[in-house]
Amino acid sequence: MFGCFRRLITLVILAIVAVAAFVTRDSWLPKVRSIIGAPAATARADSTALAAPADTGWTALTYQAAERGRKAIARLANARGPAYVNLSAAEFAGTVLDSLTAQLPPSAESLQVRTAGNELQVRASVRLGDLGGRAVLGPLASMMGDRERLTLGGTLEATGIAGVAQYKLVRMRVGSFDIPSPLVPRLVRSLKGRAAHPGVDVSALPIRLPAGVGDIRAAQGRITLYRLTQ
Repeated sequence: MFGCFRRLITLVILAIVAVAAFVTRDSWLPKVRSIIGAPAATARADSTALAAPADTGWTALTYQAAERGRKAIARLANARGPAYVNLSAAEFAGTVLDSLTAQLPPSAESLQVRTAGNELQVRASVRLGDLGGRAVLGPLASMMGDRERLTLGGTLEATGIAGVAQYKLVRMRVGSFDIPSPLVPRLVRSLKGRAAHPGVDVSALPIRLPAGVGDIRAAQGRITLYRLTQ
């Protein structure tokens, strides 16, 4: 009898709690939903963050960037102008475009540039045959397609020749393969397509400097051109 009485009391208490919960649902239900929904919202936010493309810094060459570069360099020729100017990779590459593209294979397309620390980096889609194919790349050539992305990374340095700088390559990549250091000079010679330029390192591409520029450096993501001193 007492057992039945206890069960009856328990049922009455549960009924009272259920009624109270129903009556006060407007105050506690939103909080429960927010607690339950928070992990899902966080997961969605994290998924969105992971899916967002990273800013790699690669920039295509544009007329506008080249024009900004030319105007900045023109200030060096002014007697009252600055002793140096800082350019972005696209601004610099735009001003030496003819000199730079002359060093790349004829099939080069989709040229892009960026700076990374003290390096100027250049990449373009090229035909593998224009790089010398197996004669230059050896067994690597058999693992690549007809067209691959060529990526160059190097420092900018003045040479002992007036008006000539060098793009000294410290790394090269074809497709997803890093070119071993001993092969870099051979590939550079293939890119040049002619005899070595006097005063330019065997691992470097010559670049014709704009008039009035005496020295050049790349550092901290910027390219600095210095006025020519007489």
